[in-house]
Parts: sequence; structure tokens; C-alpha cells
Amino acid sequence: MLPKSYTRCLANPDFRRLQPGFLVSFLGDGMSFVGVTWLAIELAAPADRSMVVALAVAAYSLPAVIGSLTLGRWLSGRNARSLILANSLLRGAVFALIPALYWMGLLDAPTYIVLLAFSSVLHVWGTAGRQTFVAETLPAQDRLAGHSLVGSQEQLSYIAGPPLAGLVSAAFGPAAVLAGDAVSYLYLARVTARVRGDSTVGSRPAIPLRRSGRTLARHRDLMGLLALTFVFYLLYGPIEVAVPIFVVERMGADPTVLGWIWGAFGIGAVIGALLAGSLRRLPLWPTVLAIVAGWGLAILPFAQFGTLAAGIAGFGLGGLIYAPYGPVTITLLQRKAPVEELVSLSAFRSAILVIATPLGAVLGGLLVGAFGAAGTIRISGLATVGLAVLGVILILLVPPHRHRGAPEEPQEPQVSDRRHVDQA
Repeated sequence: MLPKSYTRCLANPDFRRLQPGFLVSFLGDGMSFVGVTWLAIELAAPADRSMVVALAVAAYSLPAVIGSLTLGRWLSGRNARSLILANSLLRGAVFALIPALYWMGLLDAPTYIVLLAFSSVLHVWGTAGRQTFVAETLPAQDRLAGHSLVGSQEQLSYIAGPPLAGLVSAAFGPAAVLAGDAVSYLYLARVTARVRGDSTVGSRPAIPLRRSGRTLARHRDLMGLLALTFVFYLLYGPIEVAVPIFVVERMGADPTVLGWIWGAFGIGAVIGALLAGSLRRLPLWPTVLAIVAGWGLAILPFAQFGTLAAGIAGFGLGGLIYAPYGPVTITLLQRKAPVEELVSLSAFRSAILVIATPLGAVLGGLLVGAFGAAGTIRISGLATVGLAVLGVILILLVPPHRHRGAPEEPQEPQVSDRRHVDQA
């Protein structure tokens, strides 16, 4: 039986109506997690594999920063539905073009990277729209549960997505995987276009990103959390490069093995995301730092033993630990944000964080070349544990100001159908 907070979320017609679209698009992204890297490996010369994979992973999201900085004038005041729809249509169109060019023999590595970069231009705004959608449709006390439900679907995609991508790639090639992702985004666009409820509130005034930066600066805990998250995601980036290279070169395996490893991550992450709702009364910083250290420790056995069993066990546990991080930190940010800055603050946060993993991926390409795939995984894991230790030291020296606990759930209102628009 679902907890009451999850039941209330699904009772909201707009929230419930959009969940199938989220689930299918997340499944497509889960498939692309394997397809993007494997197609890069196929297009690259053997000597250039690590760098081409790194550039492909970076291009898949890094240009979103350009979109966040240049398109805010037109998009920061848009409602959640419009942002989700625009991002879905762009991703779907480009991801349909990539396999078409590949099958016609017109796709090379540079063209592939350019198209991936173009597909990601609206990524920050699509993410901001998805996060804001939760606040536009759910009351404040249900937002952590709402983010956890959406997050659990995202993590669920890694259960079915990577194994399915491995099978499809082995049978039809990695371009077919990206074609599947195109279909998933076009489906999300179709579902989003049919949402007509309170989530489609009127447009807000455009908010400059510098104003969102000043809002964050007024909350020292939030700035510290943003800095920690940036470094955490940066240290995660090399894993997305090192793991597929490790599977190919050390294990001598095909994309099916890579799919099972990331599928194990997804199983753990679904469980972790659903458990995130129970974390609201735990102290914020100890919880966050425990997640960071736990992820770093979980990935080390794979580099040490280099077996499928070690990969499944380590990444399964890692997913369980990693998944609550997003829902907890996003919910905290949303509860501090002014109403008029719902979209812009989420976009500002995403614009900063979206840089981290691609930069880490580029760093991973260099590390793989210097230390090998196994060495890169070890470096990433140990550095992540070190980040958590550094966080503990800083907290002991400079205790966080005022907001020492995780965001506590407000008391449930007597009128259960009240609407709240208090997010970021």
C-alpha cells in the first residue's frame, strides 16, 4: 500500500496524467545512456575512443548551459507545460535525425557530437519545467513525495532501459536505441500537450538569472549545498566514460553487459527514490554527506574485481544510496524560493549543475588515457569519499547557518485540495 503522501499525489489529475509521459521519456533516456556512448565507440577510431566518448557524453548535456544563459529572456516566465513541451519536441526531432543519418551512411563522429549538442540546448529548461510542474500541481507538504515519485520513474528507467538498449544495440545497432529515445520524447510531447489543468498557469514575468543567483546567495546552506552537489556530480562524470571503456577493454564484453550493470543501478535507485520520502526528518548535512561517501565506496569493488557480479552488486548498492540525493535537495530549494522565481531558480541551479557531469566526463577521458578505466573508477570513488570527509570537516569548523535539518514536511492542511504554487 502506498504511503498517504504518494496517494495524494496520484489523486491530483494533472500530476497523474503526465506520469506516463515522464515514464516513457525516462525509459528512452535510460536506453540512450547506453546508446549514446556505444554509438560514439562505433564511430570513433580505436585510438580515439575515450575522447570521443567523453565528448559525446559532454555534448549530450553541456550545451544546455548556453541555452540557459541565452534563452532566459523568453523562457524564464513560461509555465511548466510549455517548457516540457519545447524540450521534448527538440530532443525527439534531433534523436530521430541521428539514426536516419547513420543508416544512410552520412554520420561521422564530429557530426554526431554536434547533433547531440543541439539536442541539449533546452535541457535545463525542460528540467526546470519538470521540477516546477510538481510545485504547480501539488501542495507544499506533498512535494518531496511528488519529486520522489517522478525520481523513482527516472531511476526505474535504468532497470529496463540499459538492458533493453544492450539487446537492441546488439541486434540492430546503437542507432536504433536513439531512434527509440526519439519516439519516447515525442510521446511525452503528445501527453504534455493534452494537460490542461492548474499546471498550465499563466506566464510569469521573466526573471534574470543574476537575480536567482542573489536569491541563492542569501541562503548560505543552499549555496553550500549547491557547491557540494557541483563537485559531487563532477566526480561522478568520469564514471560514465570509464565504465563502458572498462566493459569493452578489460571484460571483453558487449553492450548487453553494460546494460545489466546500469540496470542494477536502476533497481537500487528506484528503491532509494521511493525511500526518499522518509528522509525529510533526518538532518540535512549528515544525510547528504552520507550519500556522497556511500556512492564513492560502492563503486570501488567493480574496479578492483572487474567482474559482472561486482558491477551489479556495486552499482545496485550505489543506486540505492545515490537516488535520494536529488529529491531531498530539490525539495529544500523549492521551499525557500519566492513564487515568482519558480522556473528561473530551478533553471539557475540546473545551469550550474549541468556543467558538472560533462566536465567530469571530459576529465574522465583524460584520466582513462593516463590511468586506464579501472584507475579512473578508483580515482573517482576515492575522491568522492574525500569530498564527504572534507564536508564533515567544514561543518565542524563552520556550522551551517539556521537551516540545520532537512526540510521538514509542513503540517497537513485541513482542506486537502488546496493549491500551492511555491517552488523553484
